[in-house]
This record gives sequence, structure tokens and C-alpha cells, in this order.
Amino acid sequence: MRNVSLRRSAFGLSAIKNIILQGMLAIVFAAAGYAEPASRKDVLDREVTLNIKEKKLEYVLNRIEEQTKVMFVFSPKLIQSDRLVTISRSKEKLSVVLDELTTPLHLQYEVAGDKVILKRQLAGKTGSEQELAPEFTPVPITGKITNSKGEPLAGVSIVVKNKAGGTSTNANGVFTIEANEGDVLVITNVGYRSREVTVGSQHELSFVLEDAVAELTTVVVGSRSLRPRTNVESPVPVDVISSKDLLATGQIEPTQQIQFTAPSFVSNRQTVADGTDHIDPASLRGLGPDQVLVLVNGKRRYNTALVNINGTVGKGSVGTDLNSIPASSIERIEVLRDGAASQYGSDAIAGVINVVLKKKSGTQVFAHTGQQYKGDGASMQFGLNQGFKLGQKGGVLNLTAEFRHRQPTNRAGEYLGTVFSGNASQDSLLIAQNGGWDRKNNMYIGNSKQLNAYGEANLEIPVFKNTKFYATGMYSYRKGKAAGFYRYPKQAPSQVVLQLYPRGFLPYIESEINDRSILAGLKGKTAGAWNWDISSVYGGNEFRFDVSNSNNASMGISSPTKFYCGKLGFQQSTTNVDFSKDFGSKLNLSTFNVALGAEMRFDMFKITPGQEESWRNYDSTKAGGAQVFPGYQPANAVNETRSVMSTYVDVESDITEKLLVNVAGRFEHYSDFGNALAGKLALRYKILDALSIRGAISNGFRAPSIHQFYFNNTSTQFQLVNGTLSPSNTLTVRNNDPIAKALGIPDLKEETSVNYSLGITAKPARNVSLTIDAYRIDIKNRILLAGPFKRTHPLVGPILDGNNISKDVQVVQAFSNIIDTKTQGLDIILSVNPQVAKGNLDLTLAANFNETKIKRVNGTDKIPAVPDSLGNYFFFDRAEQSRVELGNPRNKISASANYQYKKIGFMVRLTRFGKVSSWNTNPQLDESYSAKVITDASFSYSILPQVRVTIGANNAFDIYPDRLKWFRDGKKDKTNPYYSNTSDGRFVYSRNATQFGMNGGYYYISLSASF
Repeated sequence: MRNVSLRRSAFGLSAIKNIILQGMLAIVFAAAGYAEPASRKDVLDREVTLNIKEKKLEYVLNRIEEQTKVMFVFSPKLIQSDRLVTISRSKEKLSVVLDELTTPLHLQYEVAGDKVILKRQLAGKTGSEQELAPEFTPVPITGKITNSKGEPLAGVSIVVKNKAGGTSTNANGVFTIEANEGDVLVITNVGYRSREVTVGSQHELSFVLEDAVAELTTVVVGSRSLRPRTNVESPVPVDVISSKDLLATGQIEPTQQIQFTAPSFVSNRQTVADGTDHIDPASLRGLGPDQVLVLVNGKRRYNTALVNINGTVGKGSVGTDLNSIPASSIERIEVLRDGAASQYGSDAIAGVINVVLKKKSGTQVFAHTGQQYKGDGASMQFGLNQGFKLGQKGGVLNLTAEFRHRQPTNRAGEYLGTVFSGNASQDSLLIAQNGGWDRKNNMYIGNSKQLNAYGEANLEIPVFKNTKFYATGMYSYRKGKAAGFYRYPKQAPSQVVLQLYPRGFLPYIESEINDRSILAGLKGKTAGAWNWDISSVYGGNEFRFDVSNSNNASMGISSPTKFYCGKLGFQQSTTNVDFSKDFGSKLNLSTFNVALGAEMRFDMFKITPGQEESWRNYDSTKAGGAQVFPGYQPANAVNETRSVMSTYVDVESDITEKLLVNVAGRFEHYSDFGNALAGKLALRYKILDALSIRGAISNGFRAPSIHQFYFNNTSTQFQLVNGTLSPSNTLTVRNNDPIAKALGIPDLKEETSVNYSLGITAKPARNVSLTIDAYRIDIKNRILLAGPFKRTHPLVGPILDGNNISKDVQVVQAFSNIIDTKTQGLDIILSVNPQVAKGNLDLTLAANFNETKIKRVNGTDKIPAVPDSLGNYFFFDRAEQSRVELGNPRNKISASANYQYKKIGFMVRLTRFGKVSSWNTNPQLDESYSAKVITDASFSYSILPQVRVTIGANNAFDIYPDRLKWFRDGKKDKTNPYYSNTSDGRFVYSRNATQFGMNGGYYYISLSASF
């Protein structure tokens, strides 16, 4: 018992973390040695092995950099780095190799620390004469700087390297500066890739600054190699989405931005689904929200506290809330579309999403406002990103503040049921006596109302030679409001207190969501060329539930109308130590990168009860607790922790110039369920320089989340009863609860997977790239909610009675390893970037074809997995099956064109969302919704070089998903059995299977500025 209390103690946990972190730091600092800056002799004595025939000089320099860990500084144009070179040397000193290279090419070099500066020799002077040559008198250097669209860039900074003073470009992009031949001009501008240009004999310069996103083709996630890989060169498929691309979607929430830029990612807002109205579930390659791992700056991001237990896609899952990250802070997003449990740990079955935060100086401002065509759903965003340079050695502090506000939308239909009485004729009379009834405005079905505020700080600063300290802090506060089902006067006295609400009431769930995280770490390089990184991140999510405009019917007239219903809390502490080194030069290989490391993680889950009136039943003849969401009870209270220890090794090597091999393995130990082991083999083979084939095979795992072990509550959920959606008090019990065991539900164990992928990558021209990747993912023992077990069943009723469960409870459910699935599909991405009429045109075609099938439903000796004649399993009916197989689109195809000419830009994007379906327990009431094409368009204009305004429309043609079948039938007859799917006409569109939402067109205006 002493150990348990210590684990739950904040002091005990902090002490353990400090001891571990201090021990790790001691090991690394001892190993590092912190050598003095390398001398010129030390650098020139480093060994080089080369066997190169007719390769570009730049390629040769890259090979030397990898082997010696020096950095070459040069102007490609000045030294003519595209010249072909042949050289063969084995374990030769760098000085000899440099002399052999530079002499015939008429170059000179200087050594400065670990840098080698290459320059063109001055005419008529070589060797020592160069060093003795008198300094030239500075001369005026003039030039013009433009961006990739040919637009002049104002305010660009130009300085002479290692000399005082500098200048900047005027409104026409023109500058003048005095410099000597051989001086290096350093050109920088926020949002653009920095350049260094060596002054030659020409005194008039014109050149283009590339957008910073040009660097974003280099991926971080998916490979721990020290050599940068592009998304075309990587052995597994990775999407790289720049902040510019995210902004161009016209969306203001990260999940929606990714939805319209990554073909295999789907996230849609849910409605009338309790907490899931406020946190959007997301899916990668058609799998669950908890089967994709989210990283921020390469470090594990915590899950939400919310458990999706209502009737939505992702039911039974615990995902990660990407909308808790301010959009204004994001530099890029990397989506790894392949199993990566062996590299990053649990949850990475479908892949990994890595959010890279901004880390640069300067000021960026974002503003957005818009609303739906229907006149509701107004949204507003304001974001400010400010970066500061710290010191002279590359330190930077980047800060973000963001505010977002979203008004609700309502797409409810006309209510056609009775209001005051269950008898239709009597009800009509009562409606007349009560002054009529508005049948069109008594439900809110659509987006919830949300108010969001964010703060974020990202710091990196050198602290020692070859050592940097970095830290990231993030906070978000969100307040939401969503409606439930209307409670009508006819539901008195069991659910409605008429003295408080004579015309019934529409209850609201009000959320208050807090997210906090803090990351700190040190990274650097030892004297032995080992790269090391030690970090610790602590973060968590707290979800508070309040209910307003409601009553506790069992209290009668003394009932409150607003209730505090309790909190969910999840915190996670993760400490990592990582090492990597490239042994390629020692093995006579281009690369042989070895990465290894360890991780310690603590998970903490908490349920805090609400006020007594929110959950207690004071009169057993009436419904107890707050209507729409009964509060968490003291019996539901949870305060549990667990620990996870893991270690990994990852080896990646360019075995030849054509063959790349990656092998990874990971072992994890969980204090609450045991061990897991995962491995991966990935290959990429260059058939031609512009054509490669790649493939991977891996096994993976997802440990049961701590939420799935301990979550329990009683809530009002709408279950299918005899094919009709009916409110039911639903009890969710822990997996180890006596009720779950009496129903035969076994202890939770990990999900296991086997992933296969095979693809090709091609870059047939400078501005063309193509990737095609096929995949298959077999998952055993997927964890979902088993149920609904209905009290009316002869097995369930006695179990609930025997455990003294209130007669209010009609349904029970519990988490179980319930199904095995097979997911297979194809991803295609084609990108073409031609220059058209002196402007830049970006064309992208992206497609995902995906199918998930249930291979097996896992039964027990007490509950055999035998379907009835309609295909319903006792504990996993057809409605639940369709959520897994058919709830997400089976394909998504996007085609976009983005044209930029000087100050003007046009963007058009077509997105086709495939067919989805929702099944009923009665197959005759199944519904399907056909594929739809959504068109987004925008026009942008740079009113100043630094300021751009955009006017656009998302879903420009106001497309909606198919209506429910009853509304599509020519004759709307209540005797039509499909009427039961509409909840008396209130649901026009499905809430169980959604492709792109039900809000229709949206128009907006936005502004972005960089200074």
C-alpha cells in the first residue's frame, strides 16, 4: 500500500523524475567532455575516404562533410559547384584532399573552427600570395531582391559577414552596400530562406529569396538519420504541410486545415454527442483516433482526458486534440503514413503526426473573419507570432498569442412529434391552448459554440560549445456550449419539472477545457561525434462539464437549473534520452546512422465528481441527475497512475548509392498490463536518379489507454431500440468491474498490428514529384466499447439487479478487445510546379483509397460471438460495426491549383469525399450517403510587400451531404419506416456518419502580415 500512495503523490513523482533526469544529465555531460574549439590542424588532419567518378563538386563536398563533420561555406555560383569532379582517396588527410580538389579548380580555402570557407582565387595570385594580398578599397554593390513570384521584397536585411554595418532593401527591393571582392553578403528576411553571397567581380546583383517552406521538403519524422531526407527520398510515405499551405485552406482550426491538405486524414465536427461536440475525433487511414501518435517538435503529445463514449465515429477511443495547439504557432506539419510503433512507441499503428512549431525571429500577424452562407456560424481569429534573436550565436525566442471564436450552427429539421401529450389529437388541442409551438427552432444540431485563447513560447539558445538548451511552453483555454435533445412537456414528471419549464427545455452542455504543457531539454554533440538529446515534457488536459437550462426531475421544484457535473483530467510526464552517430566513414559507407535511446513515461487519469444535485436521484419514480448529462458520482471517482519504460534502437544506412535500409526495434514495459515489442524493416531502392521503389514491413502495438482501464460513468445516450433512436440511461463500467466480469469480458490487453507498405517515388523533372504507396494494416484485439447490453436481456437484467444498479439504467457497456480488422488502401500524391506567364503555378493531385473490414468479432465462453439472423452480435450490433467499417469516407480525392503572379494570387481546390453509411440494428433501415465534391476558392492580393489580404469561400457551391432517406423520398409519410431514423424529423442529416459536416458554404476574409 505504501508504494501505491507514493505513486499517487505529486512529491513522490516529482522526486523520481528529478533523480532520473539528474542521472541522465550526469552521464551525458561526462561523456560529452566539451572539447575546446577544434584547431586548424585538427580539422585538416581528419580522414576522408572517397571513390567518386564524375560527380558534381557540391556532391563531393557533401560526402566530405558527412565524414569529417566540417561545414563548407561557399557561393555555388562563384565556385561553380556544378562542375564534375573525379577523385579517389582512402583514409587521406582532409588537407591533402582539399589541395587536390581546389588547385585544379582555381579555388582557395580557409579554416574557421569546424567550417571550411571556399573562395575563388584572385586573378594572378595563388597560395601564400593570397594571404599577403592587400585589401581592396570597398566599392558600392547594388542589387535587387525578389521572391519566387518575381515580386520585389522590401525590408530585406543585407550585412557584410564579420563586419559592422549593413542595409536593407527599399520598397522596390533595391539595395546598395559597400563591400570588397571576396566579402560574403548575408541576406535574411522573415519567412524566407537566408542566403550568403560572395562578392565577385560583378557589382550589380539580382537574385531570388526562396520561401522558407522550400526547406520543408526535408522531413524529421519517420527517420532518425542525421542525413536530411526529403519526402520523396524517405523509405516510408510522409506528407509535409507548410504553414503557408495550412493558411491557404481558409480554415482556422488545425484539424480542419489538415483535413483539406492531407489525403489520408479525416476529422469532422460531431453534434449532440456530449463532450465529443467540443473535441473533434480524427482518423488517419480510416483507423481510430487513438491509433495515430501525435508529436510536437518530435516529442510525444499527451492525449485528451475525454473518452468518446457516445454514438460517433471513434466511439470508445481516446485521441489527441490537435485543436489545442494555436494554428499561428505552426511552422509545418509532417504526417507519417506508416506504422511506427518501433520508432516512437504505442499508438503509432496508423502513423505519426508531428507538429513543428515556429522557431525564427520577426513578426507575423494573422486575422480572419467569416460566416456560413446560412448566416450563422460566424468565426473570428486573431494570431500574433513574434520572434526575437537572442545573442550572437543563433539563440531565438518565438512567442505566439491567438484568439479564436466560433458561433454555433443549426441544421435541425422541423419537429413532427407530439409536445404536450403522447396522443396526437389531444396534443394539437393542448398546443393551441398554450399559444402554439415553434417546430423549427427547438433543437440545435450543428457546430458547438466555442471561445478559445492560446499562448505559446518556443526557445532555443546555445549554452556551451556544441550544446543548446531548448524549451517549449503551451497553454490553451477553451469554453464551449452545445445542446442536447429537447425535453418536452409530455416528458413530465419523469424528466421535466413543469413548474420550472412549462413548455419544456433545451439543455446545454457547457465545457471548460484547459491544456498545459512544458518541455525542456538539452542537445548537443560529444567530442566523439555522438549527437545527444535529453528532454522532459509534462502536459495535460482537463475537461470540466457544466449543464445549464436543465433540471433534476427527482428534486421537483427545488431543483437547480444549472449544475457542475465534474471533471476529467489526464496528465502525462515523458522523459527521453536519445543518442545518434553516423559510422558511415568508418565502414566505408555513405551513411550508417545508429540511433538509440530510452523513455520513461507516467500517465495520470482522474475523474472528479460533480455536485450532488447533478447526479443523485431523490425520487426513484423520476429520473435523477441533471438532464442531458448526469454528473460524475463519488462512485465514479478515479485517481490512478501508471508508468511506462521503453528503449529503442534504429539503424539506417545507404548501403550503396541506390539502396537505403532502415531497421528499428523497440521494447516497452507497462506497469499495468505488461510488455510489448515492435520491429520494422524499411527499404528504398533507386532504380534511376529520378525513380525509386520503397517498402516497409513492421509490427506494432497500442497499449490500452489508462482511460480505457478506469473510465466509468452513467450518461444519457440515444440507443437503437427496436430500430428507433431512444434516450437510455447508459452505464459504462470499468473493465475489471464485477458487472463486466459477469458478462464475460476479459482483462484488457494491447492491440497488435502488422503493417505492410509498397510504393514508388518519382521526380522526373525539377518541378514534378509523384508518390504512390499501397498499404495493408492487420490489427488484432482492437479495443472498443462492448455493448450495448440491454437490461431487457435475460442475462443482463439479473446481473444489474444483483449489483444494485438503479432501475434508471437500461443499458450497460464496457471496454474490451472486441474485434480484429484488416485495412488496406492506396495513397497517390502528384505535385507539379510550372512557371506560367511569369507566375508560379502549384498543381497538386492527392488521393486516398481506403477500406476497413472486420475480420473477427471476439467472443467469450459466456458470450459467444455468434450473430443473429440480422447480423447483430449480442455485444456489438450492426450500428457499431458500421462505425468501424463505413463511418469514414472510403476515399478522398483532392485537386488544387494555386497561382501566384506578382501581387496577385488565385487558389481553387476540389475535394471529393467518398460514400459513407450508417447501419441500423434492422438492415431495412440502413442508410447510405453518396460521394460529394466540395469546391474551395480564394483570391489574394499583397497590398504591401509584407501584407496580404485574402477573400475566399469554402464549399463555395453550398454542397450538403445527402439527407436522411425519409427526407429524400418523394412522399414524407410518418408510416415510412425510415422516419424512425430522423428522431421525429429533427435530424435531417446523419450524425452517425459524416463526410465533411452539414454546415454548407462559408465565406471569409483574412489578412496575413510578416515584418
